[in-house]
Amino acid sequence: MQHLKRDTSLRDVTPPRANRAASARKEVEQLLAARAPVALFLDIDGTLLDLALTPSTVRVPTQLPGLLSTTSARLAGALAIITGRRIRDADRLLSPFTFAAAGVHGAEIRISTSGSIEMLTPSFGPTLRADVRSMAEGMPGIVMEDKCAGIALHYRLAPNLRSSLLAALENFSAKYPGQFMLCEGRKVIEILPIGLSKGRALRQLAALPLFTDRIPIMVGDDIADIDAFRAAEDMGGFGLKVAGENFPDAEVAFSGPDEVLRWLELFQTGP
Repeated sequence: MQHLKRDTSLRDVTPPRANRAASARKEVEQLLAARAPVALFLDIDGTLLDLALTPSTVRVPTQLPGLLSTTSARLAGALAIITGRRIRDADRLLSPFTFAAAGVHGAEIRISTSGSIEMLTPSFGPTLRADVRSMAEGMPGIVMEDKCAGIALHYRLAPNLRSSLLAALENFSAKYPGQFMLCEGRKVIEILPIGLSKGRALRQLAALPLFTDRIPIMVGDDIADIDAFRAAEDMGGFGLKVAGENFPDAEVAFSGPDEVLRWLELFQTGP
């Protein structure tokens, strides 16, 4: 597998920390303007969509599905979704279009727009899932999102419960040793099979024929996206952060999903 690396020969100094995010975004925009071969990997919640109080109440901008479809066409299909959501839920949000995708942090994969969804790790057993549900129901304000191969516990409705939720989950892990890991995000704690990460998911997608010989660009907003940023950068590409609770202003390339959508318009122009 080979990936193109950007030319850094003209840069004789390292930009100050406060300017690195803007510098990386500018460099990507120059690549787009030059019609360089790039591959785009996108998170959904907090990146393409504003966060909502619960996963089911997000608002999808009317232009987003079509914008992603035309962007994908401009990139000869080299656009993929990497999300904590299940792929089928991503499809519902982005209907009528579908894309290559990794769901539940890489527990699911679809290698093309028309391909089937493949499970890469077994679903959690019914006993574990029932125990988590019972624990969540005992903490009013916690919203449980059962993804079969993963479980998300959202506390945006009750942010004061973070410490209590973490403590309960750490105690809970003793009952199921070695069966899951915890991944924190923006007002959410996820229970995931050990070994999953968005970085691993990006590498799997980047190995597909649609994405090889291209410069990978990952756009995301959360702690779980950090592994994917690193994976893209390790392959000579870019990790572009979207502002949120977890990244300082000096590190972000976008102020929020609205700016990401405006930025995607750059993919629609050019010769």
